[in-house]
Amino acid sequence: MRVDLHIHTTESDGTWTPEELVREAARLGLKAIAVTDHDTTAGIRAAQDSAPQGLEVIPGIEINAAALDGADVHVVGLWIDPHDQALQNQLHILRKSRIERAKSILALLHRLGISLSVEDVLKYAHEDVVSRSHIASALLEKGVVATKAEAFERLIGESGPAYVPRYKIEPARAVQLILDAGGVPVLAHPGLLKNLDVLPILVDAGLVGLEVIHPSHNEAQQEFYLSLAEKFHLLPSGGSDCHGPGGKDEVYLGRYTIPEAWLHQLAARR
Repeated sequence: MRVDLHIHTTESDGTWTPEELVREAARLGLKAIAVTDHDTTAGIRAAQDSAPQGLEVIPGIEINAAALDGADVHVVGLWIDPHDQALQNQLHILRKSRIERAKSILALLHRLGISLSVEDVLKYAHEDVVSRSHIASALLEKGVVATKAEAFERLIGESGPAYVPRYKIEPARAVQLILDAGGVPVLAHPGLLKNLDVLPILVDAGLVGLEVIHPSHNEAQQEFYLSLAEKFHLLPSGGSDCHGPGGKDEVYLGRYTIPEAWLHQLAARR
């Protein structure tokens, strides 16, 4: 049984619609996937309704938070209740902040002599969830950059002249929101963190899992994070973090999966 508990759709910064995602997941022989879009649950129902027999679609979320040093900390929530009002209220605030950030980035690009409108960006995004990946797509279409990666490296990445930090909540708050929504909180891709100082804080807040399998983790890192999960009494998790073809990275769907036993262990913590 092949399982992927970290995937994105067009409802956030992926390029597959929920319907396309489940079709591709079934074609690749996956048996369970989690739809974990950034700051929105809008793609869950469509994915579940269109999933073929034999493919379980787990309702999920990826909440972008920030540690005390400002570093990004992403918390995935599995088996959440998409209708939980407290969760939806916070997600609405996060999505609104994304739109304001995008406008600020466009203003900085304008000062650099790069004309890009909100409409240019919304061709690639839902109005509710606008990301830098969508801005990169628009820059690519306009011929400003040769690749989306160049857009981040030269313009909108953290060291770029058009970078704008985004409003984020505390990681412990993200964990609590997921727990209150009946979900299982998992720290996403720890290998991308500058340090792991936030981990004990998250454990104290009720963190349940740690992503061991992720495209950014090599074999040695996988072994390290598996031992770290044991040390902190966390359950191992993981997935492809796939954003679809033409997305911000390679198409990793079907290449990074977790064992069925891990799925059952996580499910038991609901």
